[in-house]
Amino acid sequence: MNLERSLEMARQLRDELAAEVERARAERQLIRTLDAAALFTRASERGAFVAEVARLERELSLALGRAAGTAGLVAGTLERLEALAPEATQVLKGVLSEVRSLASALQEIDRLNLKLADRALACVRGYVEALRPSVRAYDRRGLRGTSAPALAMVSSKG
Repeated sequence: MNLERSLEMARQLRDELAAEVERARAERQLIRTLDAAALFTRASERGAFVAEVARLERELSLALGRAAGTAGLVAGTLERLEALAPEATQVLKGVLSEVRSLASALQEIDRLNLKLADRALACVRGYVEALRPSVRAYDRRGLRGTSAPALAMVSSKG
C-alpha cells in the first residue's frame, strides 16, 4: 500500500499549522502596539494560510482516497488502512494527532487574540470619544443631536 503521499501532505499541513501558531503568537504584540499596517498585512497572511491549508486538506483527502482505492477499500478509514499497512498508518496517525493538537492551540491563541483586540478597540473608542464627544442632549425640537460616528474621523493612513 502506498501512503507516502498522504504522509507527505499531513506533514506539510502540520508544518503550516506550526508556523501559523508562531505567527499568531507574535500577533499579540501587533495588537498591543495598535500597529494597523502590520495588522492588515497579518490579516492577508492569514488569508493565504487558510487557502493553503484548504489546498493541503484536499490533497490529503485525495491521497487517502487513492491509497484506499489501490488497496481495494470502498471506504478508507485509518483503521482499515492500518490493517493493510500498520507501520505507515501509525506514522500517519501520529502526524494527524500533531495536526489536531496544533489546530487546537491555534484556536486558543486566536480566541485570546480576539479578546485582546476587543479590549484594544474599546480603548481606542474611548480615546476617540474623549477627543470628540457625541451630543447627549436633545435640541429644541426634541431630537437628539446627530453627529458622525466617532470612528468616522479615524484613518489608517496615519
